[in-house]
Amino acid sequence: NTLQDALVRRARLEGKSARWIPGTDHAGIATQTMVEKHLKKTEGKSRRDIGRDAFLRRVWEWRREKGGVILRQLRELGCSCDWEHTHFTMDPAYSRAVLTAFVKLFDQGRVYRGKRMVNWCPATLTALSDEEVEMRPAKSLLYKVRYDPADAGAAPVLIETTRPETIPADAAIAVHPDDPRYQNLIGKHVWRPLGPRVPIPVIADTAVDPSFGTGALKVTPAHDKVDFDIGRRHQLPVTDILNPDGTLNALAGPGLAGLDRFKARDQSAQLLRASGNLVAETPYENNVGFSQRAGVPIEPRLMQQWWLRYPRVEEAKQVVRDGLLRFHPERWSKVYLNWLDNIQDWCVSRQLWWGHRIPVWYKKGLDRENLSETDLRDPAKVHVSVNGPADPENWEQEDDVLDTWASSWLWPLATQGWPDPDAMNAAQFDKYYPTSTLATGADIIFFWVARMVMAGLEFSPGKTSADSPSPLASRIPFRDVYFNGIVRDKQGRKMSKTLGNSPDPLDLIAKYGADGLRFGLLQIAPLGQDVKFDEDRVAAGKNFCNKLWNASRFRQMSGPMSDNTTLDGILSRINPAQLDDDDHALLNALLDTSRILENAFASFEFATATQQLYSFFWTDFCDWYVEVAKARLQDPASQTHVLAIQDLVLRQFLLLLEPFAPFITEELWHLLGYAPETDALLQQTRLPSAAQLQQQLAALGIFPDPDATHRVNALKKTVTLARQLKADHAAAQKRDVTLSVIATDPDWQILRAATPKIIKLVGAAALNRVPDKLPQPAVLTPLGTLFLDTGVKADPAAERARLQKELAQVEKHIAATEARLANKAFTDKAPPAVIAGAKVQLSAQQTRRAELQRLLEAL
Repeated sequence: NTLQDALVRRARLEGKSARWIPGTDHAGIATQTMVEKHLKKTEGKSRRDIGRDAFLRRVWEWRREKGGVILRQLRELGCSCDWEHTHFTMDPAYSRAVLTAFVKLFDQGRVYRGKRMVNWCPATLTALSDEEVEMRPAKSLLYKVRYDPADAGAAPVLIETTRPETIPADAAIAVHPDDPRYQNLIGKHVWRPLGPRVPIPVIADTAVDPSFGTGALKVTPAHDKVDFDIGRRHQLPVTDILNPDGTLNALAGPGLAGLDRFKARDQSAQLLRASGNLVAETPYENNVGFSQRAGVPIEPRLMQQWWLRYPRVEEAKQVVRDGLLRFHPERWSKVYLNWLDNIQDWCVSRQLWWGHRIPVWYKKGLDRENLSETDLRDPAKVHVSVNGPADPENWEQEDDVLDTWASSWLWPLATQGWPDPDAMNAAQFDKYYPTSTLATGADIIFFWVARMVMAGLEFSPGKTSADSPSPLASRIPFRDVYFNGIVRDKQGRKMSKTLGNSPDPLDLIAKYGADGLRFGLLQIAPLGQDVKFDEDRVAAGKNFCNKLWNASRFRQMSGPMSDNTTLDGILSRINPAQLDDDDHALLNALLDTSRILENAFASFEFATATQQLYSFFWTDFCDWYVEVAKARLQDPASQTHVLAIQDLVLRQFLLLLEPFAPFITEELWHLLGYAPETDALLQQTRLPSAAQLQQQLAALGIFPDPDATHRVNALKKTVTLARQLKADHAAAQKRDVTLSVIATDPDWQILRAATPKIIKLVGAAALNRVPDKLPQPAVLTPLGTLFLDTGVKADPAAERARLQKELAQVEKHIAATEARLANKAFTDKAPPAVIAGAKVQLSAQQTRRAELQRLLEAL
């Protein structure tokens, strides 16, 4: 949500018409499960005990109590949503859109009812789509079972299975027709070793893998998708031995009926062992399908369900292949296309009460289980409409509801008035559809993203304009999809209430502030990669906000606050004649930061953006410019100029930071006088691009000098290394040390001009130029070799050890870089700029090695 808010706030600052419609879906399975548990706990009743209408009233009460939590969290987080247009997928207008879509697709023949194998969840008692099944590794047992011959002259058959409890539902043993081991058994019969003792045939089918196990497969048509297909080809009987809750029914036979499926597995093994038909048990690791919502293994079940043949599949692929729809990271486009290439019909019905009840009515007395496709299309038998039949007393409505995703896939359309033309005009559908960007998790690329694309292509009216010359481009619901990573705990686990490893965002906001939470998290959010949550990073976000606050307050104390209400007013106070290297470097850094953020938002590199903001403000502005400019602030002739530079930088920085930290930036915007009116929000201000700001500076004769940036950066590095040298020799707090330097004439000119700054920032008594090496601790800087005289005789052995350690690190770096440049695989594939950069690094490290060797010789 922080990512979405950053995108929409940045868009507004750029002058775009930006709209974020907030809302929630009804979470059919999850919500009904929670309410049923609550009902059972508080009243000892099930939903069927109180009836459908009474149960739905309980769910709506639950929704009114719990439904606003997420929206309250978004407000606390600072999300700038269009709150007046908050939507819920069970709202009347939204529900009408969902039912309209179903009816339209039914009329096209895309929705049908059929008895097919489905994924059944014994915990929530509903069918699931393939996308709602999660494959997990499991440690199982492989049971080798003997089926004794039922025909004279036949031999026993051995099979291997992980599910012996389903043996009572076996209809045949299948072998591959070309498997020589079983040629003489095809057409013969064997005894089923569990359940009613009946003979079952040995059949031949090419679906059998002769290399797996014994090469013989038990065929259980009611409890396995592959077995169901085999059974249909061979017209085998279908025996369902499972109840909806996962217990075994009477068809499983004495000893197994009534047992839970997992207890029945153990009991089956015992019965087989007692009869001598269990040959072996072997540990076995396999993948098992789990219900994503309930976390229990699913059961394949043969049931009547409503199905959807997806619309616009080829167009949904085309928009990605043609670049009309872009994924970030791009690798997800392959996953998306692969799913569409292998797409299966969508089971859209759910055996729930909470949700959009399927708008189908059956004539009273009709046998629903045996309806043909012709019957379904006969309006005298089946009525399908949004409003229902005119004589409801003669009809019975379908009990099932639609899958929650069958409403969520319409979100970009239904939230903007579709299918009602008047509502679409009121919502400015033509202005805001298609939207620009979707930010979501990659785990719902099939559940939601792909389905929204197909829904948009199917249902949106489409248009042709300068912005959307392609009819397809105007019908897809968004142009860019950013897949954020998942926030995990320090051990890399997904956060969950069960594990208790998920911090409450409201607690974090109370402790660190919303800005600290937002900024701290986005600093560790690389494009599309999962991140490990670390509260220290949130604390760092808070510290950064404190730094911004303190720097802004220091600006107020540094001199008078002039009229800051316009950018032009601030720029007019900058005197081009008074620009020094530090001014030039800071303005260059500001322009670079603006450019980096423009590119970062365009490429969804949020970590790059926040890290650049942090580096610019903390290092370039606070640690350097504010410190070195203090002397100029004491001079009345330069004070106005320096304060104007600071006012400009703070103003632009607040605009750049606002998408990430909206609370503190808004407060400081008013505190520093940037708001033209008391009630004028920062969001109402236009953020100039780097190019526009550069043009405004040029119009006033201000041309930031890149050479000045190089000089200042060299000074910064020199100061940092000098401080480190002092710290390494226990002189960090001493201010009477003397610095000496061996430098070229150009470098000494830079150092001499900046000597007062260096002495102050490093904490030294003097900086002198010397012609030759001194027997003192030293460090190589961008501006020469710097020696430190602490007044205490140096320990040559300790200094030699320090230099040798540093030399070893440099040589290691040189060896690694040389190896990369010698690797043809690297040089053939790497961009020229990367190779050139590696060569520059190598040259710099070789120079550093030579200087370290000279320092060691001097010792």
